[in-house]
Amino acid sequence: MSRSFLRSLLTTVSVTSLLPSLAYAQSAPTPLPTITVTTPLDQPIRTTTKAPSASPIRQAATPAPAQSAQPDPAGQPAISAGVFSPPSAIDTLGGATGVGRDDLQTKYQTDNIATVVRDIPGVAVQQTARDTGIAVNIRGLQDFGRVNVLVDGMRQNFQRSGHSANGVFYLEPDMVKGIDVTRGPTATVYGSGAIGGVAAFELIDADDILRAGERVAMQTKLRWSTNGEGPFLSVSGAARIGNFDMVGQVSGRDVTDYRDGNGATVLNSREATGSALLRSRWTSNGHQISGTYLTYNSRFVDSAVASGSNPRESELENTQFNVGYRFQRPDTPLIDASVKVYRNETDLQQRKVNPPSAGSMRGFNVVTDGVDASNVSRFGFTNGKLALSYGVDAFRDQVKTFDTDPGGNAPALTPSGERRVVGGFLQGHLTAWSIFDFIGAVRYDNYHLESATNELDGSRISPKATVGVRPITGVQLFATYAEGYRAPSVTETLIEGIHPGGFSFRLLPNPNLRPEVAHTVEGGINLKYDGVFVSKDAFRAKATIFQNKVTDFIDGVYSPTPAPFGKYQYQNLANVTLDGVELEAAYDARSWFMTLSAHRIRGTNDATGEAVLSVPADQVALTYGLRALDGRLVYGARGRFVAAQDRVPTGTAVAAGYSTLDLFAKYQATDAVTVNLNVDNVTDKQYTAYRDQSASPGLNARLGVTVRFGAP
Repeated sequence: MSRSFLRSLLTTVSVTSLLPSLAYAQSAPTPLPTITVTTPLDQPIRTTTKAPSASPIRQAATPAPAQSAQPDPAGQPAISAGVFSPPSAIDTLGGATGVGRDDLQTKYQTDNIATVVRDIPGVAVQQTARDTGIAVNIRGLQDFGRVNVLVDGMRQNFQRSGHSANGVFYLEPDMVKGIDVTRGPTATVYGSGAIGGVAAFELIDADDILRAGERVAMQTKLRWSTNGEGPFLSVSGAARIGNFDMVGQVSGRDVTDYRDGNGATVLNSREATGSALLRSRWTSNGHQISGTYLTYNSRFVDSAVASGSNPRESELENTQFNVGYRFQRPDTPLIDASVKVYRNETDLQQRKVNPPSAGSMRGFNVVTDGVDASNVSRFGFTNGKLALSYGVDAFRDQVKTFDTDPGGNAPALTPSGERRVVGGFLQGHLTAWSIFDFIGAVRYDNYHLESATNELDGSRISPKATVGVRPITGVQLFATYAEGYRAPSVTETLIEGIHPGGFSFRLLPNPNLRPEVAHTVEGGINLKYDGVFVSKDAFRAKATIFQNKVTDFIDGVYSPTPAPFGKYQYQNLANVTLDGVELEAAYDARSWFMTLSAHRIRGTNDATGEAVLSVPADQVALTYGLRALDGRLVYGARGRFVAAQDRVPTGTAVAAGYSTLDLFAKYQATDAVTVNLNVDNVTDKQYTAYRDQSASPGLNARLGVTVRFGAP
């Protein structure tokens, strides 16, 4: 593909977008300062490698991150330029997307992390207005660990049975530094059970609060929402003393029930949520010891269905902590070692409001203990280089439930039990003549599941092979074959009891469940050009096509026998085939920028020919923005265009298509004060996302002010 052809293509799709930017350029008294332009596709992706996080290990005590190897004003050395860093999304040989801190704070400023995740190609979310958790869907797969959701490397395995998603996580968006998503079972190094993909959320660290030359800083953020009316407040502080730094944040929101696009109040959508974060690091000569402590407390009113029947006052407490060690230094390319141990406990307590048995309690408690240890050895050759990654990981889920209602069935629907999963991986990435890439990997997984009455285990080796080639400058083609392995969950295996309510069918356990195995074929193209229209602009694009055939897919199967109500059991289906196309593109010209993401996914039960329930609707998301006042003002609009979802299993309600428009603006008033304005669903569109029970919010304006100060 020639650069002239690329220019013509961009001109065709964006000529109307140039007009506002040209008008701005004519009215601006001075041009924007010379800056290095990056796009969302330049964000680092850590879930395809064991490369370090976005904040590399400092080789000496450093007051703040620097952009070069020059000393900062405090006279201490900057981060070494030779430290290895993860690849960007555009350089990843597969479907991968990153969302950075700047986009999170400028384009979204959201109270719900789902608002960000749903704009990523190939990704959807499921949520209920009566619970603050969200479920992530990647390429039509979700629930029971099919998507490995990580927060600072800690698995999010909480699950309870009901009429919504079977697996959600809880996280304060303001504490998120970045998001990266790897689609498909290609993230071998993080992929135990992740036959759909991996969604990793990185938390803020001291570098996100401290500026160059500062040793202490504090930041306060206050925001008000008009729909789901109420305040959000966060206070963050960071300090660096010698080789040690730490960051802390406390935040909270207290909002009322929101209104949908028709102006109707969505019952029990209110919440009162508070979170706290503490992270610390100590570094010396390539060694780093780190720790994270994260809590999330939320109060809401839950019910089985959107009508609010049989409400339960609910309190959720999620506590996570980890301790990690890393060694990484430019002069030791054979050792880039990392070890992390963690615990994640989610406890949900619910009190029944109405009789009979008003005041009775039920609870769901899931504890995940895990460890992750790995090393990367790098070798250089005359015409190439090799990165060899290897490691082990393990986790244990302990599920405990109770119900004091004499007619309650929480322990039957979400049974107690324990599951242990252990895995190991070996991956080699060879690059030759800066043209050819080859990735070969194998992963071994073993699981053991048990309860008081049943026991189940199994193991498997899953291979992966990827080939990439750069035929001409700016173009990279890639193709992958990968397999993934997911063990049955505690609930899928052990569920047993009677469905509540008038339709009282039996729920049967299945100790003979076999693990799911995913076989994915994927191909795609990366386009990467700088200086397309003007100097220092940037164009990036990634397109992927995939087919994922899942053998022994586990799904709930209802049978009308025995009479009168029948039975329900999780069973292995023969095969499920999912295929689709994903597109992501970005252009940044300093004074203006555009991004585009889109996906089209289809899923079929090969035995029956019916559609797969979890496949999302087709979607296109388009963002256009401008920068003014030497970059101190950034503003723009985002449109989401979602098609109707009528490819559903028999008896499932179809979802109508919809389009929404959001506006965003960020103004850096002074070095210490920033003002944000975000307006979601400007047209007050009435819509219900596919598989959500309640309508989504109508028009919602959020005005926020951030004030900070720092001291050397």
